[in-house]
Amino acid sequence: TMPPLFVLYGSATGNAEHIAKDIAGKFQPSPSFDSVLCVELDQFKKKCLPTWEQPPPADAPYGKYGIVVVTSTTGNGDAPENAGRFVRFIKRKTTPKDTFQHCAFAILGLGDTNYDQFCAAGKTIDSKLAELG
Repeated sequence: TMPPLFVLYGSATGNAEHIAKDIAGKFQPSPSFDSVLCVELDQFKKKCLPTWEQPPPADAPYGKYGIVVVTSTTGNGDAPENAGRFVRFIKRKTTPKDTFQHCAFAILGLGDTNYDQFCAAGKTIDSKLAELG
């Protein structure tokens, strides 16, 4: 079977969660992905990592797993509570440098330009996934 499109979210007030669930709800099976998995970022270790660590099936389009991350930023540029473990994992020096080698990703960072740390959580996730893949 084809791997799903992974839609992960970090949300403090519900906006990022709503957008992620909306993306998942509008998902249509395609030659690239036949299903979608929508979970909080902090559920990645149980629900996603075992798949991501394996090479994609030979017939997987583009040879990568698809990941869409939707996250807000809270406090002083922090990740939402339900994304904290994921962000700590990708920032850890001990996280293998090839953890996301089989993944292609897109980040949707939500934020308010009135804050100094505009979209900091999304920017952090974007740069760290690029480093680890």
